Amino acid sequence: MSGFYVLDVPEFAPVVAAAKVIKRCRVYPSRGGYIFVQFDGEVEITRAARGLGEAVWFGCMTGGLDGRIIAFDPERIKLAPTNEPVIVTQERLSRSSGR
Repeated sequence: MSGFYVLDVPEFAPVVAAAKVIKRCRVYPSRGGYIFVQFDGEVEITRAARGLGEAVWFGCMTGGLDGRIIAFDPERIKLAPTNEPVIVTQERLSRSSGR
């Protein structure tokens, strides 16, 4: 599972809105001031379509990314999954340490 975290402030709302219409994305409710956007497969978001200024655009991934950036320029960001777990449970930690 891969995804990215978006700070839950009005300036970044267009990024979340873009993710909501991408079939490969699932947007989770805000938690701790961040919105988690999970994606399966490559996804692309364009800046112009979202009406974001460059300063906000280049800050849209500062919340964190569990995935890989394929392209990130003034007009688009393209992300790919890494298929690594986002949340590591205690059970998974115990199995990996041999307990």
